[in-house]
Amino acid sequence: GDISIINVDTNEEIPITQTGYFDQNPHWSADGNAIIFSSERFGMRNHASWGSEMDVMMTFLNKDAYDKFRLNEEDFDLLKEVEKQQKKASQKSDDDKDKKKGKKGKKDDKADEQKSDKDLVIDREGLQERTVRITPNSSELSDYALSKDGETLYYLSAFEGGYDLWKNDLRKQEASIVKKLDAGGTAIEKDDDGNFFLIGSSVKKFEPGSSKVTPVKISAKVKIDPDFGKKKTM
Repeated sequence: GDISIINVDTNEEIPITQTGYFDQNPHWSADGNAIIFSSERFGMRNHASWGSEMDVMMTFLNKDAYDKFRLNEEDFDLLKEVEKQQKKASQKSDDDKDKKKGKKGKKDDKADEQKSDKDLVIDREGLQERTVRITPNSSELSDYALSKDGETLYYLSAFEGGYDLWKNDLRKQEASIVKKLDAGGTAIEKDDDGNFFLIGSSVKKFEPGSSKVTPVKISAKVKIDPDFGKKKTM
């Protein structure tokens, strides 16, 4: 199967993959500039209806995001500092303008800014060339997710036995095991604070900053109406 983006306003289809392999389970990056998905194009393939090994791939929707991804650690840190200074200067300039315009002008500008922030920039030409493999090797994958800053991939992979939690630093290209879980099929969900939840036969919370995995305890009460069946038949 292939992956596409559909513009719901124009019904335009923008193909993300056109490989002939199984490309599936797409996720957005937090900033909306990339899509990650799993693909069997590098691993053992599904020629006998089972047994595929998958990789996580990442397609950058615009050239700016791709160029930023390709920077080494030193150049990326320098870019972040430049962007930080530019943001401060821009904020100061906006504050000065707001003082002159008054509250009404300030509200209008914020509304325009929020509207423009929602626009998704897609450079349609060269999408295939901006697709990169972000797992170091093919394996049996259960699920995967990017950190909030998009710098680290967390994924559940099984090499022998059950699935374990791994991470790959995308800037340094350093992969390591985070937690030996030996779990069955497990999904990864995220909250707005950047915490991960591993959902399988039980629910566990994973904190990327500390690499701590803790069980999520659930307590519930069930109220049973002994007369429910009687009421229903009356």
